[in-house]
Amino acid sequence: MMFMPHFLGGIFLVLISPVVFQQVFTIQLHKLCSDNLYKDSCEQVERDQDIKCQEVLSKTECILDIDRGLPTLSILNAEEAFLAAPLVSSTTTVFGEIVPANTPYQTAVVVRSGYLGGFEPLRGLKYCHPGYNHDERITKFVLEQLDWKAINLSCDTAKTLTEQKFQALSSLFGSSCRPGKWSQDDTLDSRLKKDFPSLCELCGTDGCATTYNIPLNDTLSCLTDNGGDIALTALRYADTFFSIGANAQNFQYLCPNGTLAPSSNPCTWTNQLNRLLITSNESAHVMTNYVKGKLGTYLMSDTPSSSSSVFEAHFARLLQLSRSDQIKLVDPIPLYNYVSERRTIPLVNESIQCGLTVNWSVTAEIEKNKCIWLQQASLNNGLQPVVSCVLSLDNDTVSNLDNIKQGKADLAFTNANFGYVARKKQLINIAYPETHMQQLSKIVIVVRNDTTWFKNFTDLKGRPICLPEYGGKEWLSFIDLLRSNNVVNNSCEYGKIFSEFVGQSCAPGANSKDLGISNTDVDKLCYTCYSIDATQPARYCNADPLNKFYDSLGALTCLKEASGDYAVIDLNDLPYFYSFKPSGHQEFTVIAKNGSLASYNGFNVDEDALISIIVAGEVIVKNGTAKFNDIQLYLREIEQDFALNLKKSFKLFEEFNHTKNVLFPDSTPGLTFSDSGNKYIQNYRTLLEHSETCSADNNTTGGSDRLTVPVFFAVFILTVLVRLV
Repeated sequence: MMFMPHFLGGIFLVLISPVVFQQVFTIQLHKLCSDNLYKDSCEQVERDQDIKCQEVLSKTECILDIDRGLPTLSILNAEEAFLAAPLVSSTTTVFGEIVPANTPYQTAVVVRSGYLGGFEPLRGLKYCHPGYNHDERITKFVLEQLDWKAINLSCDTAKTLTEQKFQALSSLFGSSCRPGKWSQDDTLDSRLKKDFPSLCELCGTDGCATTYNIPLNDTLSCLTDNGGDIALTALRYADTFFSIGANAQNFQYLCPNGTLAPSSNPCTWTNQLNRLLITSNESAHVMTNYVKGKLGTYLMSDTPSSSSSVFEAHFARLLQLSRSDQIKLVDPIPLYNYVSERRTIPLVNESIQCGLTVNWSVTAEIEKNKCIWLQQASLNNGLQPVVSCVLSLDNDTVSNLDNIKQGKADLAFTNANFGYVARKKQLINIAYPETHMQQLSKIVIVVRNDTTWFKNFTDLKGRPICLPEYGGKEWLSFIDLLRSNNVVNNSCEYGKIFSEFVGQSCAPGANSKDLGISNTDVDKLCYTCYSIDATQPARYCNADPLNKFYDSLGALTCLKEASGDYAVIDLNDLPYFYSFKPSGHQEFTVIAKNGSLASYNGFNVDEDALISIIVAGEVIVKNGTAKFNDIQLYLREIEQDFALNLKKSFKLFEEFNHTKNVLFPDSTPGLTFSDSGNKYIQNYRTLLEHSETCSADNNTTGGSDRLTVPVFFAVFILTVLVRLV
């Protein structure tokens, strides 16, 4: 019998150590964890019954497993190792590195001879910069090391940190070249190049639209062909450069400490890491021997290989080893020690510019932990402002919103259930997580299939409703439907509208004062709610799983038990057996958006029948925050670096530590902003705009009363004119 632990996702190669027979035998399992799977290779390496493959969505999962001491092996690329190093304990251990045929990049700065050193004398020099678009994974943190040695920001609160940075670069350097995009905001990118044209003057006739084919090599051509004074390059290109003509006499190296070095004794700024083999400290000896035994032809050793060529080929493929790669085994060393000896790890306090941070509010420890990984990933990528992670007081969404309202935090993701509540707390949208089609909120009104009383929406008045959560997306969509069909007046008091329209009902959360929804008839809206726990009060109205009628499945239970005559639910919130198996929902019939009953039972209706179909939620900030532009620029950067980038070191929108929907829903492929044409985002915006428009005019008696003020002024002006006559 083989014991197989349950793990979520990932390529794990499960290594079985020799079986030890005592009164019972034990089997120790080791896993090779990766986010890349080749099914055929897994099938081959599994043939000897020693290993088993599984797949994780993010390499972060592998690192966290190892740091918990689980017997796991993984291979990290350079930026993954650089990210993990300051975030893990000494348990996470390096025992080998993958040495490629071509050494990873080593950045260097070349400056004309005659330069005396330091960074202040850079003023007025012509800077050849490679730009930010590279085939290799080279981060902004690496590409801007010289920049931050040389410039100081003005800390002008009227400008974003990005604007201040390019203003400072323009003020420091003379005619320069920094090709490609400077900002992920296209409008700002164009404006920066218009405002600071000197940073494009050295690029030639195409300016910053110039395309560098080999950026870190093309900067050296900028030196010699375009008259540059200083260039950021790579050591492998600089070596060739200094071997040509008189370049060794005309140029020299500028070192990170401001000193100078001749071409014969180069200094580098960043030495990129090799890929690393990591495991837990307790597993380091076992895994070292395993690699020796299974990958002998890849070892940097004179010892003849005894590996099986067929097994080795498939195993090497799973490890993504090329024919020219070699494995260099090292004495086990903590990952942090290994990395920090070779690269400078950015620190939070040393990276903050102008005292500006983005305080991200989170609801739980696991969200805070993922936020800290995001913080370090952002530092490593050179993103500004620096992120700080703030845990909400009550570990719930409303507390999260209050954090922002009270100025304790700057932003958070909130799901669509709290869009209306966020507006009541003076919070506004800054970005939308896009949502996979299958994860959109699909909101419908349903009745029991034996319903005969419904003819139109007015028939719903006075009848008990079953609602997943008070103040949520179903509640908001329902009120919006009633308003748009003139079934209720155009009052701004949504709490009052709803309370007066429905009968004695169950709307979980109606008893919560934290929602800030005024004129809520709590007794009426909690009348039919009760707990699944017999020790709780007979009437239990909290919006939590103890409430039998909480969420969309609970609302259907409420309807099924005749505690309500109709329910408003989100089809996407239902379990699989309700959403996709006809037997789960044949006892219900949908009331379509046009006010007609569906001609058949069940939830398999087209989009036109839904009263709304919207995205999962939004990123919100405080209305009027001075940080708005900086925050949005930061969000655009993380969308690029941690969603769109194929070589991302951190997957922001994937599960974290084997937990789904942390910081963002797992259904999120990335972020989009207010100029999006996504119709489901537009649906959500329209839904909230209707409520905000109403809230803004602060009237409580309906649409006709909006004429009161204009009519009063018209009468007043007419009276004055009559008197003048």
